[in-house]
Amino acid sequence: MTDVDPNESVAAAGAAVEEAVAVFMLHPQTYAGSVAAGYTNPLAGYIAGRGGVLGDTTGATVAAVFAVFEPNAVAALWDEGVAVRGAAGAAEVYWNQAAEFGRTYLTGADGLDRIAALGERLIAAAPNWGLPLFVGWRAMPLAEDAPARALQVMFVLRELRAALHFNALSLSGLTPIEAHMLNKGPRYAAMFGWPEPYADGAEKKDQYVEIERATNRRMAEIFAAALEGSEAEELSQLSQAALGTLKANVPS
Repeated sequence: MTDVDPNESVAAAGAAVEEAVAVFMLHPQTYAGSVAAGYTNPLAGYIAGRGGVLGDTTGATVAAVFAVFEPNAVAALWDEGVAVRGAAGAAEVYWNQAAEFGRTYLTGADGLDRIAALGERLIAAAPNWGLPLFVGWRAMPLAEDAPARALQVMFVLRELRAALHFNALSLSGLTPIEAHMLNKGPRYAAMFGWPEPYADGAEKKDQYVEIERATNRRMAEIFAAALEGSEAEELSQLSQAALGTLKANVPS
């Protein structure tokens, strides 16, 4: 491994993990799997599945944890989704979908055992407080086979970074819609259920940049507590390679 700024490694690892798990979450095959599991609306399967580790709670509570989704839409989809299999059942379905997606599209990728091993050390070193969705997923049993386990570990790491990011956002003064507009723009805002018109938040760009920096700083602290030497860069490189494998193997 070459000498690389640890903060750059952490940021690159986070970006690769986020995108890899998004490939799973947003793929038509995943939506079709939710429909096959009994969720007439696959978005209800997604909300109930991802939020199911929070237990038997209200849609308003789930919306608060999801943070950057339009809350009324989340609450309605939660109620629709948990009516099918309950909260725990929805989480189990979604977790098994993630495992199967990894088996299908990550098999043969380099370093999957190492992604899991390093990622599990990060997960174990992360705090419990203020990170409810991450803590819920951390408690789920991991698959034994490397492709499934690697994607599940990446899933949990994504929830860790997302929770830290949402905490930073809540302290920033930006609204979720302003954060969307400063991140990926109106198409992304619409995907998260927000209706137009959109406040662009242009005057708060510096605050958004600081949210990203604060998230990466906290992740870097967790990396430093869990990993040694060049292991952060190793995880970054392997995560990027896994993302490349997914993008090459997953049908468009």
